[in-house]
Amino acid sequence: MNKKLTLLVCLLAIFGLKISAQENISYGIFLGGSINTMNLDKSFYYDDSEPFQTPLPNNIYKPYYLTVNNASVKPIGGFIIGGFFEYKLTDRVGLQLEIFYNQYGYKLKGNVRVKNMGDNDTITYGYSGKMKMSNFSAALLMKYYVLPDKMSIDLGIQPSYCIRAIKENERGIVHKDNVYDSDKEYNPLNLCATGGITGYFFDNITVSARYTIGFTDVLKVKEPYNVENTGNNVRFRYSNAKSTVSSIQLTVGYRW
Repeated sequence: MNKKLTLLVCLLAIFGLKISAQENISYGIFLGGSINTMNLDKSFYYDDSEPFQTPLPNNIYKPYYLTVNNASVKPIGGFIIGGFFEYKLTDRVGLQLEIFYNQYGYKLKGNVRVKNMGDNDTITYGYSGKMKMSNFSAALLMKYYVLPDKMSIDLGIQPSYCIRAIKENERGIVHKDNVYDSDKEYNPLNLCATGGITGYFFDNITVSARYTIGFTDVLKVKEPYNVENTGNNVRFRYSNAKSTVSSIQLTVGYRW
């Protein structure tokens, strides 16, 4: 009899722990948008739609990119979609893992001056370059519920992996897209810190607002040079420069 009673108590305890664990777990999906920009070194202020070439002695041509004057860096919009899994450690504290697709980048505007090949006349044209970087990201967040089940403060880290980087160049009436090479022209891995607040409505609806700032120099400066006596064979070198990302994100989600 005692053995049966002990077994029953153990089964009830295991069942109770399972129910308790389920009550502490939630998961869901979210989508939204972002406003993104980059803190750029001025060495990125150039039109890289195509290299121009300057003739040097001995028929050697030195390729270079034209500088964008009066340059200003502006934010661009992005899209976010993903899912999350949360485990409540206590009524006030939770740990949340997110996997999502997001974007970041910037827009560079200014004007460019270039000399005509046959004379000393200078042409000035308006320039606009839009950098778009698409990423798969993960975020690990510590959540503190200032209002249980109503509002939380979220802080954590957000590593990202860039799967595509493209720059849309517009100079005058000319439009040209440059697809960047991974590792050569940008660093695919980017580590960010993120923080914000989340509100919970009707038990299942979540609304989050966050600010994300990166620590990795994402882009690399292109430094073209010519190593042969022909203008057709151009080789490039690249160097790191300050190009950290920042983003304001707003998402709406549903949790179970």
